[in-house]
Amino acid sequence: METEPNSFQTGLSDEAMQTLKTQLVDLVEPLSDHQLLDLADGIHEMLRQRRMVRQHHAERMNARTRHGVDLRI
Repeated sequence: METEPNSFQTGLSDEAMQTLKTQLVDLVEPLSDHQLLDLADGIHEMLRQRRMVRQHHAERMNARTRHGVDLRI
């Protein structure tokens, strides 16, 4: 499993991720294309929000740091 650089998330082990992917494929198999795209859009939006929160936090921390350490993700 590849992790994002500077990520604060620990994520799942490779084995657990593979198990989750298999289970998800089994769960979404009966969905229509529209339903599957709607689900994917929701997951994508959640990812955008997480990244936005992390970026906002890093920018605030940079503003408070006298040494100007770049904490952006």
